Amino acid sequence: MIQWLILFWLLKDFDLFSVMLRAASLALEALTVGGVAFLLVAAVPSQIASEAIRRLRTLTSWAALALTVVQILAVAVSSAILIGGSGFSFSDVVTADFFLWGTLLSVSAFTVFLLMRTSWRRTLFMSAPFAVLVMLSSMGMSHAASRLDHRAILLLLTGFHHIGSAAWIGAMPFLLIALRREEDLAAARRYTSRFSAMAVCSVSLLLLGGIGMSLFYVGSWQGLYGTTYGVMLLAKVYLFLVVVGMGAGNFFLVRRMEHSPAPLLMRLRRFSEAEIGLGFTAILVAASLTSQPPAVDLVHDRLTTHEIIERMRWERPRLTSPPFEALAPVTTLKVALQQTLYVGWQNDANDRAWSEYNHHWAGLIVLAAGSLALLARRFKWAQSWPLLFIGLAVFIVLRADSENWPLGPRSFWASFAAPDVLEHRIYALLITAFAIFEWAVETGRLKSQSASYVFPLLCAAGGALMMTHSHPQANLKDSMLIEMSHTPIALLGVTAGWSRWMELRLPQEQDSKIMSYVWPVCLMLVGIVLLDYREA
Repeated sequence: MIQWLILFWLLKDFDLFSVMLRAASLALEALTVGGVAFLLVAAVPSQIASEAIRRLRTLTSWAALALTVVQILAVAVSSAILIGGSGFSFSDVVTADFFLWGTLLSVSAFTVFLLMRTSWRRTLFMSAPFAVLVMLSSMGMSHAASRLDHRAILLLLTGFHHIGSAAWIGAMPFLLIALRREEDLAAARRYTSRFSAMAVCSVSLLLLGGIGMSLFYVGSWQGLYGTTYGVMLLAKVYLFLVVVGMGAGNFFLVRRMEHSPAPLLMRLRRFSEAEIGLGFTAILVAASLTSQPPAVDLVHDRLTTHEIIERMRWERPRLTSPPFEALAPVTTLKVALQQTLYVGWQNDANDRAWSEYNHHWAGLIVLAAGSLALLARRFKWAQSWPLLFIGLAVFIVLRADSENWPLGPRSFWASFAAPDVLEHRIYALLITAFAIFEWAVETGRLKSQSASYVFPLLCAAGGALMMTHSHPQANLKDSMLIEMSHTPIALLGVTAGWSRWMELRLPQEQDSKIMSYVWPVCLMLVGIVLLDYREA
């Protein structure tokens, strides 16, 4: 039993684990390269204080060290899976491209760490070529490097994408850190203007690279709307447009800073916080894309427009559940492992009805919570709306996974072998924490400003985590249709979280008021999407 549980974790959970490692690697790459870019392009030429330079170098060094550790772990896990599951020898693995590129990335990142830990000005410039090596190594492990056709142009477009995300999203946290303790407003205007110019160039490169890669990897309109890769790409486009819109607002704020720098700097910092959060969510989506085959390679089993319209057609929600005894019998962990790896999850009409019932009741709870959140601005009794989510968390634990504890025969610990069950349990914990903290904040029981940030952060984190959530099915089209309903839920969750964050952080009442309507509406839309969820 134990050996099958361990094997289940290593093989079935490897997809999720590899996505998270890739996401961490891409995010830390953006921070490392972005830190070097901000220092060389904005901070040093603007002659900011030496203490600020030291803080920025320290942050860059820690990002580089974290990238080193994550990449070593990623290479080690991949090597262990290949040696243990495919019969490759260690000598075979060390000559593989992923091992060589991963090793080069780790060495380059660690070199950046060492150079940034010194106080010499010369080592700051010496770090630039190693930052470039970090990007080149990451590109060597991308989809572009594995293509047999158009490899050169795809690598170039991928390079544009990496440079753009690093010099824009990756560099922005360093801008905020520099502004946080800045007392010289003239210096702040100088390096903010320099960063703004760098960000505009970065967005152009990011857009050029994204459009170019989409043409090669998607290939057609049906590839865009009829495959999981295309749906996730659309999610990334949505996040990109939102972040660009916020970046455009920051661009005009920078241009107005000469007239009233202090209040505009505050607004710039607040908008940039949400911009960073949404930007790194887009990086998580990019990491999830690497786990999917490009749409152009999925010639068969694409969704048609008719199939999508038919599935999304509104029907009355299912509010009655089949009895537990009518569900498909639970298999052993060994059989479940084999089915998941080779044929996907098998379910019958009762299993589908069970799942739809769960989603539809969850939709009612979320819709009611969003509606009450809107009313809470006028009616005090509606301020207890977060408590509805405790019921949702209990509902998820009891009903989401019928083959596992507490309903099914698999024990509490064995149930964590399945990645989707693990994610459901994590969601339940996040939802409970959010409900307790937000209820205390809404009703005035918690006065701490830090406590008010729990909801937006957990909401944004939950939406981002859902981007990695997968539902393997025996039928590929069913799996893609399920992803089509889960992706908008994830995007709405991320939008709700960061709009609530901006409501709390924006200094001007008018800006805050606008955001106060965005996130409840997002919650209501999540409820509506859940009410229309179907599996057949």
